[in-house]
Amino acid sequence: MNVTRSTESQGILGITGHAGAGHVHSHSGFVQDDTAGFAVVACLLRRAFPVCTTISSVEADIETGTVTVKTQDGGTGTARARRGITPYEATLARLVIGLDAVYSQSAAFAAFGRIYGQGCLELPVALQTATCLAVIDTFEKRYRDSVHICSENMDGKVGKCIGAVIEIDGVPVSAMAILNANEGGLGPDEDLEGNIMLGDKGELMKKIGLDRLPTIILESKAYVPAICEGRDENAFWIRINRDADNRIVYDALVHGATEANLNFIKSDTAYTRGTGEIAAATRELGNKIADLGNALAKAETARKKVQIVGELALLVSENAGGISFMSSKLYNQVGGGGLMPGTAAVLSMAISEPAIRIWKIPAFTAQDSDMYLAILEKAVPILAENIEAACDELKARQNFNEADYAYLMK
Repeated sequence: MNVTRSTESQGILGITGHAGAGHVHSHSGFVQDDTAGFAVVACLLRRAFPVCTTISSVEADIETGTVTVKTQDGGTGTARARRGITPYEATLARLVIGLDAVYSQSAAFAAFGRIYGQGCLELPVALQTATCLAVIDTFEKRYRDSVHICSENMDGKVGKCIGAVIEIDGVPVSAMAILNANEGGLGPDEDLEGNIMLGDKGELMKKIGLDRLPTIILESKAYVPAICEGRDENAFWIRINRDADNRIVYDALVHGATEANLNFIKSDTAYTRGTGEIAAATRELGNKIADLGNALAKAETARKKVQIVGELALLVSENAGGISFMSSKLYNQVGGGGLMPGTAAVLSMAISEPAIRIWKIPAFTAQDSDMYLAILEKAVPILAENIEAACDELKARQNFNEADYAYLMK
């Protein structure tokens, strides 16, 4: 695949991918590396705008609780851990030196072994955040005139977006990588994932045309029990909702995975809209936590107290990730992948049962990225050939009103 910078101001189609800092666990056993999309888009950008994103230094400040990651080509990213940093953690954080900052969850694993969101393991999430920020800053420092950067610019958020117009085998593509991250190593909080068009990110999307382009959304490497139980091999997972999303983009991804000769599964019944699903899940989790709180208030023995607190820890460190990552009203319109109505389809990876038994939490790798890129190489020209039909479908279904979500913005 030949990827170059484009002389066009906007592409004819879009590719986006995000990193959800700390979005590792969800409900019902769902566990993922939610930085896959960011990594693949960063790899595309790196082909068009060559940079070295190898981590050259890590400074963990035990006085301020901040961690700063620097790359070989001068990118810098800083984030704070809410409960501070111990000298031991400062030593561990330096284990990521020499790794590729593009693969931020793998880097956090290399330092700390595992990662939890929801305020449960703040320094690994802060390290992940700083690593992604360093990648974005690397491109900005080297190619300030060719790439576009904006902050999430929403209360409590410290993430950024990078967008550029590139060409993939001659096809102009508007590409965007998004870091969704919260202050203090908290999260997940992903009201700007996918191709959601709000605030400064929305303005940047308009600048490179992503507000009106059929778009491939690259998503996580995940273990989802309903899909992955009994599966012996990893498989790509291509998804839309047939009533809300873009069938032409979906068909192009199916073609791409077929031509790349990679295992895949597909579904056109994902991402149901308007069901109040996340609001209901939020209430259900809140009730479970309240029940545990009431049980704890009545507990007398140490054994019972430990048991209850342990259950509460599981709910907060895992299940809560499935409801905190997006505002309930927004979820009703864009689904769990952040798909603007009519515009997109999702490419992600479902991992096997043997793999999750060994690794416990997925980690996205350079080899995984190469497979995503192999699918894109075959899918992009097909989507380009059918772009008129994809745009017609987009126009027929695009009904997102930014003003409805003004309350989310600063």
